[in-house]
Order: sequence, then structure tokens, then C-alpha cells
Amino acid sequence: MLIDFRTRPITPEYMALVSGPSRALNWRRWGLPVPNPEPLENFFEHLKKAGVDIGVFTGRQSTTLGEMTFGVSNDYVASCAAASSGRLLGVAGIDISDQAFALEEMERCVRELGLKGISIDPGRAKVFVDDRSVYPIYEKAAELGVPVIITMGPFVGKYGDPSTVDAPAADLPGTNFVCSHACWPQATEFLALAYRRTNVFIEPSIYWNLPGAFPVFEAANGLLQDQIIYASAYPFSTLESIDSFKAQIEWDEGAWRKVSFSNAAALLGISDDH
Repeated sequence: MLIDFRTRPITPEYMALVSGPSRALNWRRWGLPVPNPEPLENFFEHLKKAGVDIGVFTGRQSTTLGEMTFGVSNDYVASCAAASSGRLLGVAGIDISDQAFALEEMERCVRELGLKGISIDPGRAKVFVDDRSVYPIYEKAAELGVPVIITMGPFVGKYGDPSTVDAPAADLPGTNFVCSHACWPQATEFLALAYRRTNVFIEPSIYWNLPGAFPVFEAANGLLQDQIIYASAYPFSTLESIDSFKAQIEWDEGAWRKVSFSNAAALLGISDDH
């Protein structure tokens, strides 16, 4: 069984967010051409062909006074999941700079739409992860029983610093935090964070093959095997990235199952024998 913890359909609705001149540098750095939009049904076939049993569609969203200004609606994320026959699970995009609306939207998305987590984007919101004003959002996630997935990595600059996750993780041990793209350029710092805080999970999508990131594999195959999660970040990497990811190290069988399935399954409320 394989869970891809961060993968998005290349539908017109999603590709509108990640195309255009402002995104050109990103695509050059990732070394992939911008894909042509496709119908949702094609994405499900791509998942199947790549051997992905369950994909996680992480939403992204910015809002002003409850009105979306960037992203895809959480209703759209939920509709994609509903059309997938269980192959795709949805995670709500939540804007941590619009906190009153965020709390209402979290309640709606989890309880009514059935979404399995919240995805936050500190760099776009211009709010640090450890800002105390965001704590009610983290507390609500714990109340709802869903993880908080944080967009980090090199493109968000200072908002991706692993040290900003330390205080919330310590103060709110009932909340699970997933640091997405959390591999480079501060791989060892992220590993130290997870070592110190057992409610922090590392998801190293896209950047795991960059210089200095190999310690993530050593930790995933040993000391931190319960806290590292595989994801492709498709379409910014290929769905077949799982093959080269697995080939990086000689895996302990139990560790590989945790990284490729069980750790994500536990966060998403999926039974280990799914």
C-alpha cells in the first residue's frame, strides 16, 4: 500500500494557480515542463498507473473577510475526493491570517465536507507558524482530530524555518504538525525538530534529492521512521518519484511500510490494514 501525502490533480482549476510568468522560476528549479491541464478522471488513472493507492489533495487558499482571493475552494477539493472512489482524500486550505473565518471554515470542511486535515501557507499569509494568534487554529485541529500540514521549503524563505514549529508543537502536544517540503536547505534542523517533538512529522517532497538531504533517508530508515512520510508533490515532481525515492537506501521492511503508508494512515484516520 502506498499513500502519496501531497498530490494535486492537473485540472484547469488547479493549474490556474501554478502557471504563468510568476511561477516560471519554480518550474525551472524543479526541472519539469508545466503540464497541460487534464480532466479529473485522467488524474485518477495516473495515480493507479503509478501504484498510488491513496493520494492526498492538499488545498491552498488565501481569503479576505471570508472571500477567497487565491487558491481553489475547499468545496472543489471535496468534490474531487468524492469523485475518486476512495483513491483521493482532501485536505482543506486554511488562511491563518483570517483567523475568525479560518475557525468557521475548519469546522465546515471537516464536519460537513469530510476533509481529512488542514493545510496552511505561512509564507503567503505572512504569519509565522509560532505566532500566538494562530494557536486557536491549531487547537481547533486537535479538537477535530486532523493534522496541520504546513507549506515550508526553500521558496517560502524565513516562513519555512523549522524553529518556528518548535514552540507550537511543545505548547500543543495534542496537535499533529506535518512539515511539508521540509527537507532542504535545513534537513538536519528539521530532523532535530522531529526528534525533539514527537507530534512533528517530516514530509520531504520535491527536495529530498538535493545536496545535504540524504540524512532524511537515514532517519526514515531508523531513528525517525515513525515521523517521516512519503509525498511526491505532483505535479511539481512525477508520481513515479516513489521509485527513485525508494532506491536511495536499502530499507528495513518495517520502516518502509511506515514511511510509505502507516504514518500517513495514522494521521488521516485510515486503518493500517486498509
